[in-house]
Amino acid sequence: MSLLTAKPQNQFHEIPSIYTLLFYTTPHSFHQDLEFPYMSTPPPITGVAEIVLSVRDLPAMRAFYVDTLGFALHCEYSIETDAGHDPDGEPTITFLTIRDHGTDLARGGHPVLLALIDYERHANARKRLTGHDVKQSTLNHLAFEIPATAYDDWQQRLSAAGLDPQPAAFPHMNAKALFFKDPEGNQLELICHAPSGT
Repeated sequence: MSLLTAKPQNQFHEIPSIYTLLFYTTPHSFHQDLEFPYMSTPPPITGVAEIVLSVRDLPAMRAFYVDTLGFALHCEYSIETDAGHDPDGEPTITFLTIRDHGTDLARGGHPVLLALIDYERHANARKRLTGHDVKQSTLNHLAFEIPATAYDDWQQRLSAAGLDPQPAAFPHMNAKALFFKDPEGNQLELICHAPSGT
């Protein structure tokens, strides 16, 4: 069955792109000579700026990441309408500092952040999200780096909190990790350098 006669899988694939048509309907030698703009060397990316989770219980999730993982409160806002932030309202979005790593963005007031959004109350989230089910999410897990010297301390801390951390070793990457879940079922990983055999 050719590309042009194949039954589309969903509404977003009903019309093949011009690049897809060119790829499947032209000789291989042509592909080697054809250069698309997006295939050039990209400008640099310097790191992850923020991770954003949609949450059901914002206060509980904020408490977990602050009290258990030690993230610092950066700022939070109450935005339940298009009118913007209500200084007297309950927060609908919270930003927690994971690390201030000295980049231009961080020096300007935006460190590496974890953002927690109440998807039922936050104005922008309500327009885009219909529910919250980690079993159907495209997110697999979040991983945070820790010092190798803190591995045992973290294992004891997580165990004392009743989180049942599961150790894992990755000798091919010279790393080891602890896996556990936050209060809403998101899989978390704390990973550190570990020379092979340790």
